[in-house]
Amino acid sequence: MLNCFLTLIFLTASVWAADWYTVEWDAPTFTSMSGDLIVPRVPQSGGTPYVWPGLQSNNGVLQAVLDGRSGTWWIGDGFYGTPSLPWGNGFNVNPGDTVHFTFNVSGTTWTSTLSSNGKTASTTLNVPGSTMNRAIFAAELTNVPFNFGPIVYNNVKITATSAASGWCSKTAHLGTYPYTVSSTSASGNTCSISKITQNNAS
Repeated sequence: MLNCFLTLIFLTASVWAADWYTVEWDAPTFTSMSGDLIVPRVPQSGGTPYVWPGLQSNNGVLQAVLDGRSGTWWIGDGFYGTPSLPWGNGFNVNPGDTVHFTFNVSGTTWTSTLSSNGKTASTTLNVPGSTMNRAIFAAELTNVPFNFGPIVYNNVKITATSAASGWCSKTAHLGTYPYTVSSTSASGNTCSISKITQNNAS
């Protein structure tokens, strides 16, 4: 219950109004994450749709957010929480595009990168006092039904300071909806996931 509470508190200012559909992994400390997000179709207008992979600490969440509020998709990196930091760089994408994302840490500084169809963006964020202990793949939807899926991630790799054999096969989630996690494998401290599919809730 506490874990869910922390997830809900730190991910967004509109937390109480949002509907959440997630797939999650927990480990003592994550140090990197990468993968390929297939951009879904654009949801109906009038609400606030966010789709994102991210790494969460007790102080906030590092995210690559696919933002559909304008009726088109824009993706950009940032950290929501404490410290309060300016949002990072990004670019517009279209349904069907593949966006490669990475999060890597050196000391307390995270570097987030995005690339798709020749477009690139990189953001560096100093996040002291944050131990990233949750990897999240989320659809965060306010006044938008989850009927624009599937949301698909391919070639996901998550690395922690502890052996992946202890956490790679253990997932949690928020929301009542069908999802699949295909072909997970642990090697050293890295969990490789062939595919994550988040299907429509309605």
